[in-house]
Amino acid sequence: MIQKGWMAMIGFLTVALLAVGMLALSGDSGSGSDPGEEVTEDDRAYAADYGVSVAEAQRRLGLQDDAGDLSASLVADEAATFGGLWVRHEPDFRVVVGFTEDGESTIRPHVEDGPLADIVETRTAAVALNTLVNDQGIAMNAVSGLGVGAESGINVFENRVELYVLDKATFDEALQKANIVLPGTVLVLEVAEFSSPDVDIYGGLALSRCTSGFGVKDSSGTKGITTAGHCYDTLHYDGLWIPHQEGTFQKSHDVQWHTAPDFTVKNKIKVGTNTRSITSTRSRNSQSVGNYVCKYGKTTGYTCGNIVDKNFQFTDERSDCDDPGNCQWKATWIKVHKDGVNLSEGGDSGGPWFSKYTAYGTHSRSLGDDAFYMAINYVDAIDITVLTE
Repeated sequence: MIQKGWMAMIGFLTVALLAVGMLALSGDSGSGSDPGEEVTEDDRAYAADYGVSVAEAQRRLGLQDDAGDLSASLVADEAATFGGLWVRHEPDFRVVVGFTEDGESTIRPHVEDGPLADIVETRTAAVALNTLVNDQGIAMNAVSGLGVGAESGINVFENRVELYVLDKATFDEALQKANIVLPGTVLVLEVAEFSSPDVDIYGGLALSRCTSGFGVKDSSGTKGITTAGHCYDTLHYDGLWIPHQEGTFQKSHDVQWHTAPDFTVKNKIKVGTNTRSITSTRSRNSQSVGNYVCKYGKTTGYTCGNIVDKNFQFTDERSDCDDPGNCQWKATWIKVHKDGVNLSEGGDSGGPWFSKYTAYGTHSRSLGDDAFYMAINYVDAIDITVLTE
């Protein structure tokens, strides 16, 4: 009887250990917190970058979408005191929100009983975000006629506007001569170079030049693909011409689209050696500083990083613009950074930026290893919509 009892116990323990092993394998293969959720390259990349499990990566990538929705709500409802929002990934995962006053009481009705209730953190901001946006516009307009280029962005972490110039001494001298005083929220920083459009001079991958973006359709249902507006209008894919329809490269926009009569257009993107369906889009207002996003470009391939600025404004110096006032860039460009990772090279222009199955934007240009993209909702400037089914 004792031997039988021990045998039964061993059998029970064996089954239990097998069950634990199966659960562990299930977590590694990517069932995550939702057993029905498919693991993507984004999940694995996030898990590797931040040293967490794939399940935790899936949870966090889902929560950053909630953070984007919260940001959009605060811009709409609390503009007078909202100082900005960002997603913090280390040392722990948090959504940080700044307010000029009454942060705790202001945030509570926006997050209570929701997924962010236990991870949101409020801080005091000296200036409201809408003031920074306004001051950024004032600063860029003030310096646009000085003959010394400038780019700008909003650093929500430091709650300030940053103006980027190539030679600070020359810039300061030009300001003084023009009797221009910048808003107190603006910090002028000297940089080695301005951003520049990515246009590959080599062919052979993806489009003949640049990278295709997303499958789209116009109001009549005609389908096609996007790429960056600054790329050539005459493009080929796989040796076949794809007719140019419409495009724009100014203000908040760097996008064009082409029909593809010799191909079947799908709502998919290339991610490494695989493809992925795009099932939704996320507008600029619902994208947060700190969000972990990924892109695919034909030169640098699949890379990921964090949004560090969603109010970047490029210099107005444009050799292809006959009417600078009409071409002036808007402070709507989204900048992505990842320490030690080159996110952009020539030829990547037009490629898709995304998070899992959601379209975030169209790749536009680079600055060093950093990348910039146009938020996906700006494709409506040329009357197209992204295919999501």
